[in-house]
Amino acid sequence: MARQVENPLLPPGSLILVTAGNGYVGSHIVDQCLAYGYAVRTTVRSLERNAWMKQVFSSRHPNSQLDVVEVANLSEPGCFDAALKGVSAMIHTPGITNMSDPDIVEKMRNLSVNGVKAVHEANKNGEKIKRFVLTSSSWAVKYPVPNVPGDIPEDQYDESIEKGLANPDIPEQYRAFMLYVQSKIVGEQTCWEYVKKNPDCGFAMNSVIPATCMGPVLAPKEQEYPSTAGFIRSLHECKGQEVFDVIEPQWYTDVRDQARLHLAGAVLDGVENRRIFAWAGPYTWIGVADVLEKEMGKRTTIKLADKGKDVTKVLAKPTAESYLKRLGEADWVPFEQSVKECIRSYYPQE
Repeated sequence: MARQVENPLLPPGSLILVTAGNGYVGSHIVDQCLAYGYAVRTTVRSLERNAWMKQVFSSRHPNSQLDVVEVANLSEPGCFDAALKGVSAMIHTPGITNMSDPDIVEKMRNLSVNGVKAVHEANKNGEKIKRFVLTSSSWAVKYPVPNVPGDIPEDQYDESIEKGLANPDIPEQYRAFMLYVQSKIVGEQTCWEYVKKNPDCGFAMNSVIPATCMGPVLAPKEQEYPSTAGFIRSLHECKGQEVFDVIEPQWYTDVRDQARLHLAGAVLDGVENRRIFAWAGPYTWIGVADVLEKEMGKRTTIKLADKGKDVTKVLAKPTAESYLKRLGEADWVPFEQSVKECIRSYYPQE
């Protein structure tokens, strides 16, 4: 039986388009849409490489409606035309895996805005798409700096990134992170600017700002080390010292909670023109290692410096919590549970 949605704009059974449904974030968005009784069409770059998706989701949601379609190039004009037929909302999760790509900012701009333009064009041609939801990043709001208190308002972007990139003395490993952050800032801002300039587009936009995602991996064999779930696996397997040297304490969210908040942005009545913060609470990688040791019985050999903790306050957190409640969730998935279920995706209990 499908889970209940309180006061939806789009009733269960409505068709939602989710881009990149094979990824860590995207697969959970697909999963939650199906769990609440929505029909899903999802795009992948290769049907052949993602043949596993139908079996995984049909086993989790036997009576659901899922259509997987191939869109090889998400930047190509018109690439979403067929996929948007009959859709009521689009959840767009643009991503670039090569963080060292020197053109990542412009590529992310094009990937992001191509989605919002496609929905506008579809509505011009007779579709009745009501919502566009964009996946952004917590780093677009604030690159994590531990031990520095401060309030984070809903409309904040990290303006220090562009200045930092102009500094020729920034170490290369930090520059790659900063380019990624700038790409997410530019991608999100470009979409908001487009909607503002086109008030006749026929839909409302929301963006979701996920913090570090933790929690189960739906297809560990096929997805392997997806996104930040791969960091947890790598920490347990004692790999990637160079990553843990530079990554800072920050906020986490369970991947299922961020997926529910994407769904909220797509279907809840009255949720319009919002930046929805999927930020459950602060964490440290030492804290992750402690949970892994308790759960798995061994301590990682990765050296983790005590960098303090993220002490910022997210002003829009109660708003996100109210959306979770409308989807039947009393609270965020706890940190320890999220870490445990992530690693147990790869190493099930016997």
